[in-house]
Amino acid sequence: MVHCKNFRIEELNPFLEWHLHGSTDDINEALSWAQSLSDQINRSVRVIDFSGNLIIQFEV
Repeated sequence: MVHCKNFRIEELNPFLEWHLHGSTDDINEALSWAQSLSDQINRSVRVIDFSGNLIIQFEV
């Protein structure tokens, strides 16, 4: 699957697989979205860039 946005927000599902939750071109939006999502679903959430580099990971 090809994603055109610069930042992807992924959650760690119960099967310990990273699942794409959404994407955006705005780093601040990605960080805010990831932290909010992690708090809401009580799971690890990460932001990775277009190249697959980890930007930040929120652990629970």
